[in-house]
Amino acid sequence: MRRVVMEKLQPGMVLERPIYARGGRILLDKGTMLKESYIKRMVDFGVTHAYIFDERLSDLVINDIVNEETRLRAAELVHKAMDDIRLGAELDSVKTKETVKGIIKQILTHREALAYLSEIRIAGEQLFHHSVTVAVYAILTGINIQYREENLLDLGTGALLHDIGKSRLPDRILHAKRPLAEAEIEERERHTLYGYEIMRENGFNLMVAHVAYQHHECFNGSGYPRRLKGDEIHEYAAVTAIANIYDKLVNGLDEKRLPPYQAVEYITAHAGFSFEQELARMFCTNIAVYPLGSLVKLNTGEKGFVIHIPKNYPTRPVIRVIEDSLGINYRMNFPEIDLLKELTIFIEDIIDWE
Repeated sequence: MRRVVMEKLQPGMVLERPIYARGGRILLDKGTMLKESYIKRMVDFGVTHAYIFDERLSDLVINDIVNEETRLRAAELVHKAMDDIRLGAELDSVKTKETVKGIIKQILTHREALAYLSEIRIAGEQLFHHSVTVAVYAILTGINIQYREENLLDLGTGALLHDIGKSRLPDRILHAKRPLAEAEIEERERHTLYGYEIMRENGFNLMVAHVAYQHHECFNGSGYPRRLKGDEIHEYAAVTAIANIYDKLVNGLDEKRLPPYQAVEYITAHAGFSFEQELARMFCTNIAVYPLGSLVKLNTGEKGFVIHIPKNYPTRPVIRVIEDSLGINYRMNFPEIDLLKELTIFIEDIIDWE
């Protein structure tokens, strides 16, 4: 299985994972052979990429740290929660916590694996899936910090609902495709206060509510809404802030999409300024900077797929070479390079990540 951007999809390719439409409905199922009409339909639905079968990787099994079914259910819960707030209804705190417990259970089952999440990005539902991904990465970091399960539950619940305050923003601000006026920016930033109020009004404890309130604060005091700094920021919120920025970077939610290794470089570069240094380090420890199945270019000029990632050395994976330094493709007997052993060879770039 490998990830292929829309521009590189061709008729005859076979889907290795389903393509989803709104509400988690399957648009095209696993095993579907693509046709021109299917690809056009995917473009119309805002699909940016697909996971396809590749015989060169037929022996490679890629398991998400939290499966798609669980993440789709959690995204639907966030969607319903935001609709409920808009309609003046109460949040279902019991169901929210049960959903977070399910996510924690799956992560603990795969705790030795590097974090990998196949992207589920459905047009019009990016906010809900972003919330789920942030919760997953926050919980992973909490495990690194050695939180007890009750702490993981609070952290995960706060992270899952960190943007719940956006349910009180007008659509002209929430979905604006234009630069916002200063007054509109101020209103958008109030989603942190709105989120805190919503959480407290619906019976969530103070620590959970502070994740919504503080997830845009920065370690150096340059964030909002209260310009808190250092230890003034609750650790749950500080963890969620890192997860929030990382997911926005790798999925291009605000601007250009970055490959994971560049997003990790961004987090590392801002440690001690935007983010608390040790939390940033702990966050990056579990990230698959070169995800399994990604196509990379080596400094030797060779190209190949990442097929194994050492737990403690994520930047030194094993590469299955498919093209030599002269640009000649291998047809079979693909050589493999273990970067832990070949210390003069390194990855220069991920190919076709956009």
